[in-house]
This record gives sequence, structure tokens and C-alpha cells, in this order.
Amino acid sequence: MANKQEEQTTYSRRQADSVRQGDDQTSKSRGKTSYSIAVDSSHRFYIFLFSLVMALTSVVNPLLTDFANPTQMLHLYTGQMLSQGHLPYQDIFATGGFLYYALIALAYFLGSSIWLMLVEFLAFYMSGIYFYKIISFLTKKTEMGMTYTAIFFLLNLALGFGGLYPIQWAYPFMLNALWFLTKYFAGHINDEAFIIYGFFGTLAALIDPRSLIFWVLSFIIIGIYNFLQRHFARGFYQLLCMIFGAILVYYTVGFFVLNMGNLSEYVSQALFYNFKVFALGSDSLLITLPYQLLVLAASGLLLGFLGFFGHLGRILEFKTVKWLSFFAFIISLILGIFVQTYYVFTLLLALPFGLILTSLVINDRLDDGTEGETKEVAGAHRRKRTTHESQGGYWASFARRHFQLPLLVMVLGIATPIVLGILSVNVNRERRNVSDYLKANTSNQSIIYVWDKSSKIYLDTGLKSASQFPNPVVNTSTQDNSQKRDDDILQGNARYIVLNKSEKLPKEVSRVVRSNYKKISLDNAEHFLIYQKK
Repeated sequence: MANKQEEQTTYSRRQADSVRQGDDQTSKSRGKTSYSIAVDSSHRFYIFLFSLVMALTSVVNPLLTDFANPTQMLHLYTGQMLSQGHLPYQDIFATGGFLYYALIALAYFLGSSIWLMLVEFLAFYMSGIYFYKIISFLTKKTEMGMTYTAIFFLLNLALGFGGLYPIQWAYPFMLNALWFLTKYFAGHINDEAFIIYGFFGTLAALIDPRSLIFWVLSFIIIGIYNFLQRHFARGFYQLLCMIFGAILVYYTVGFFVLNMGNLSEYVSQALFYNFKVFALGSDSLLITLPYQLLVLAASGLLLGFLGFFGHLGRILEFKTVKWLSFFAFIISLILGIFVQTYYVFTLLLALPFGLILTSLVINDRLDDGTEGETKEVAGAHRRKRTTHESQGGYWASFARRHFQLPLLVMVLGIATPIVLGILSVNVNRERRNVSDYLKANTSNQSIIYVWDKSSKIYLDTGLKSASQFPNPVVNTSTQDNSQKRDDDILQGNARYIVLNKSEKLPKEVSRVVRSNYKKISLDNAEHFLIYQKK
């Protein structure tokens, strides 16, 4: 087993010398040195299984949709409305990319959200492959690559249970780009390949605009690298290649966006709002900030951040890619911890970068012998490491010393939405009863509004919301958006208004509902009030 892995991941003396010089000078052996990280067949099978689990446990699975949180539900509803001709950014306030909602709409157009399970599987499988290659190359240990790829999947399951988050669909393009840059700074990429780099970067931005953090940082670092190496003409040529790759995507997608006439809304919501408004909820920052930091520390993501400079002090290889991961982690972290909510899916943006940094620090400790290995002469150490890999010792060492708190985060992250979903069984049954009543008493063109944290009634009925903010608690943390939501309801366009009794209604909205709508009695809906326009 060990020999097989050693054959598949080859670090010859010639390659090692070239890689070590890649961050400091241009490799003169470009095009002459073979370079690849082959994924072991057993590891590929594990990645396949993890990806399959992620797809099967996604909220796009109709059996699990009731376990979705308000944000996930709203994403599904936005895509459903797009399949009916109602536009995101114009009819519904949306923060994901256009391609993201287009894929959801395509699934509904084909008949069911279950088609998105294929998208989820492909996204996680490709992400796992590239993440494995990055870790294996930086640590020079395929078992470390598999260990941290497994943790990558488990933390995705814990922090983002149910999937369907735009950043998870953008992972393959981001991690592919990071792997691309790893090879580029090692001197193994032709300049023309930057066309693909620009192409993938644009695709990622059109799925989750927040991925622009990584692309802007990488663009800056590439520029600094070329400036220090005095590759001015070459850098300009790479820029032209990236622009050409981006144009291939923007010309296609831009055609649809411009025809829909919502370009300004797209820019203000998908781009500016994501980077201007950090808060997703209205909980106290004094409580949610320590909570987010606690989850971050317990998951092990802060370990690499805190030990990063110590790692650079002893290992200078691939420092450019490591600095890129470090800065991407910091900026992503800022967006993820000031959200004023107890949901932790906002940490998904920082997850891959944090795990990469943590893997480097843990790898240093393994090499130093702090995880049970004793320092020996170089030859003996290499022989022992090979035996260690064959026995799966890296996973055992990590689990014994560093996995207790991450395991707790994973258990709680997975158990919490499941428990909440089970506790909401009766309420969801009432939501179905309300949906059945609305479908029986409305037409396809009817407009409703549901004041409820869940968008299940919208999804079940397929009816359009009277407000650009269908869910009263999503994207309404700012005064402007909450006021716009209330104003939309006060216009009285909704034929029916459904109120969850446990949710607090603004006084002005409550007054208008009581004066302009009549209450409808409905059996088996104790948690809801239904009002019909007079």
C-alpha cells in the first residue's frame, strides 16, 4: 500500500529542487519536469462516498427539505420562482450568483429539486479531489491529504448541514484555482492556462459573489509575484488571458442579465450587499461573536492561523500559496463572524483556507516527532514515515491529540438541525394544511405573504410573494430592507396573508392586516392565522 502511494505521488530530487525554487525564481525547466499528484484509488473511493453522503443529506432531497433553515429555504424558493419567470434581484431580494439560481430553476423546470442532488455530488466530489491534491502536495503525504479531506467533508456537514449554500457550489472552482496557482508558483504552468483560470474565476463569482475575495487576492499576489520577478510583459499577457477567459462567461451570462433588465439590482444585491452588510440576524453581537469564535476554535480552524508564522519560520517552500491562503482565511473570517446570528454556515467561506493552514501546522508537529514519532536520521525517518502512512497513523495521531473538539462541533452541528426538524414536525404538518387550503382557493397568479421563518408554504404552493423579502427574517437585518418589506405588505397586494403566531409582527403591519383582511378559520392549524383580503 505504501509503495503504491509512493509511486503515485512522486517527489523526485529534480522535482523537489524545482519546487523549492518556484517561489523565488522562475523555473528554467518549465515543460521538462513531469508534475502530477495522482489520487490513490482507495482515496478516490472515499471521496466518492463522502460526496454521495453530502448529496443524499442535502435539503434538496424532498425527504429532508423540512430540515432546511430559513436561508436554504429561501434559496430554493428563489430558484422555484425563477423557473416561473419571476426574477431574482428584481422580484426577490437575492444575494447568491445568477448561475446559482439558474441551476436551481433548471431543477424545478425539470420537475423536482431532487435533480440538484447531482449538482451537490459533483460539486463536493471535485472539491474533494482538488483539496486532496493541495494538502498532499504541500505536506508531501497522501495520508495527510486524505485525513484532511475527510475533515473537510465532515466540517461541511457540520457547519453547513443540508448543503445548498452557494459557496459550496463554488468550491470546485476556487480549489481548482488554488491548485493551479500552487503549480504555477512551482513553475509548472504555461501562461496560456490563465484563460482557464479566468474562466473558472468568473464561474465561481457568478455562483457566489463572495468568492471574489479569493480571486481578488490571488490577482494581487500574482501581480506582486510578477513584479518582484520583473515579469512585466509576461504578467500583462497573463492578464489578457484571464480577461479572455472571463469574457467567455460574461458574454453568455451578461446577455441574459441585461435582457432581464436587472443589472443594477444584481450589482447592488449580489455584490455590494454581500460585502457591505455583515449581519444576517438581529441577535446581540456581544453574544454571537464569542459563539462564532468558539465554534471556529473548537473546529480546529484557528490552529493553523495561530501557528502560521511558526510554520513559515521553519519551512519556506510554497510560501506564496500559503500567504494567499492566510489572507483569504482572515478576510473570509471577518465576513463570517460578525453575522449576529447563531447559524455557522457563514464560516464555510473560510473553511478550506483554515484547514490548509491547520494541516501545515499539524504536519510540522508530526515531522518534529511531537505526535509519537521520534527524531531519527533522515533515512530512518523516511522509512518510518512510510510505515506510518501505511498504517493510517496520521489519522490516528490527529484523532488522538486534536480531534476531540472538532468531533464535538461535528456532532452538535449535525444533531442540532435534525433535532430542530423533529421538534417542528407538528408545525410542518400545519404548514402543509395551510398550503393545501391556499392551493384550493387561489390561482397560479395569486399573490400571498407568509410571515414565518420557514418558506415551506411558498414552496408547497408555488405562489408569488407580495414582497421582495418573502421570508421576514432573511436579508432584513438592515433598517432599509425591513422597512421595504413592511411597505410591500402595506400595499395590500396579497390576497392571503399567513401569520405564524410565534413570530412578532410590526405594529403597523398588524394594524393594516386587521383592518383590511378578514380572518379565516382553518382546522389543524393551531400555530397559524390566515387572513383573506376583504
